[in-house]
Amino acid sequence: MIKGKHLLYVSGWLIALWVMATGCRKDFEGEVNTLQTPETYTIVDAIVRDSNNLLSTTVTAHWWGVAKSGFITGYEVSTDNKQTWSFTKNQSGTFLLNLPVGTDKGNLPIYVRAINNSGQIDPTPAVMVFPVKNTPPVIAFDYSTGRKTSALGAFRYNWIAADVDGEQDIQFIEVVLNDTNAAAYQLPGNTTAASFVASVSNGVFDAQMLVYQNQRTIAQSDKLQGIVFNTRNKIFIRAVDRVGARSRWVTDSIVVKQPVSDFLVVNDYRASATTVGNFYINQIRALGATYQNFDTVQSIIDQLPADAFTTTQVFNFYRRVVWFSDDPNSTLALAQLVTREFFQLGGRMFLVCEIPNDYPYNSSFFGFTPVQQMVVPPAGTTLRMNTGAEMFPHTAGNGWPTLKATSILSSARPFITFSQPSGSVTYDSTCRANLSAQNTSGTTAWTGASNVMSRRLKLSNGKPDMIFLTLPLNRLNGNNNMDSLFRKALVSDLEF
Repeated sequence: MIKGKHLLYVSGWLIALWVMATGCRKDFEGEVNTLQTPETYTIVDAIVRDSNNLLSTTVTAHWWGVAKSGFITGYEVSTDNKQTWSFTKNQSGTFLLNLPVGTDKGNLPIYVRAINNSGQIDPTPAVMVFPVKNTPPVIAFDYSTGRKTSALGAFRYNWIAADVDGEQDIQFIEVVLNDTNAAAYQLPGNTTAASFVASVSNGVFDAQMLVYQNQRTIAQSDKLQGIVFNTRNKIFIRAVDRVGARSRWVTDSIVVKQPVSDFLVVNDYRASATTVGNFYINQIRALGATYQNFDTVQSIIDQLPADAFTTTQVFNFYRRVVWFSDDPNSTLALAQLVTREFFQLGGRMFLVCEIPNDYPYNSSFFGFTPVQQMVVPPAGTTLRMNTGAEMFPHTAGNGWPTLKATSILSSARPFITFSQPSGSVTYDSTCRANLSAQNTSGTTAWTGASNVMSRRLKLSNGKPDMIFLTLPLNRLNGNNNMDSLFRKALVSDLEF
């Protein structure tokens, strides 16, 4: 076992001769140092390998020390040619060795020196030399949360980068849009995802994207260039390691739409989505010329980002939202999660969400709506709305029209509106409905609470910022007056 310093064996007569020759020299006089420094040893001085079989830059080394006085308390290790030292009590370690930038192989040393309990350090450290080569990193998109094909001003990508030399060897992640000859946008090497959000200044969208690394909610200081709105954009991503070796580009494409106004229509219907969507769109367009321009989301699963932060940024582009759904788990859960900033920025929403009979009466997803809880009928009883039954003003003269069902609504869930203000908002009920109670004994008129539509109002100005309804409007136009409902809700109350 070799320390890395060579031992010379000298015969006894040579030693005696040397002593005689030097015994009278004054410059060797002094006190004897009884505290001898420790010695350090490694398994090998160097590892020899041919150029086709070099090690990766992540290596494992082993060592030990011998105390000539006292005992060994630890070791100092240097991987930068003795410029800096790190202390350890271990007798082995794994290290990422640094090849010079632009160099893909070399012989790199690790120095180790033992320390004894008197603080003495081995003045001649042991050294191990490792023949290493750099391996370029690899990268791939991570589609575990789904793969989006279009976006409304904001999108997110996840990826997985790896390097056999160790994850710490990855120095940068580079991103470009549409042109790999353009200057690459650099993210730190530990980046595994990024949200890209359209940059808007004074209402004008420019050809730049704000970039949010990993889970951060504050954008990077510089912006990603090259976005082209309303067409398919190619995104290229690659990893770069510490010696400048790059992975191959991985690429995907996404159509990035520029919001056409501050008005968004969200269709979250699972059944008859196209038919229901056309009903709402026709009603909105009938309101007049100022209601012609809006963006639509046909499916929140396919067209909105999979994460809450990026979806929040999408909603922050808008101030007016009409959202209709037959899936409260999807709609209410998402809306509660991503619209806080939307409302804080002055957003207003008309939210229509059918509630199935088996949906929990006290779901936590109601928390941001006017709903305190759903009405609970007796066990074995479900509430429905028959053809010809009416939805009418909760208080006569409050301006809401009377609507009539055009078919049987097998699930018609009324709710109890919050009666007390909460934070900066208060609530009021707007419409009730003629409901029927059905059980094994038959069907009778429901005489309990029957509120189906309420408003949430700001305490600061008394104006509503949300209207919430649990009945499907597309099946309530028996009086041919749906235009009155939309005009009252969107124009008069929410001031769209």
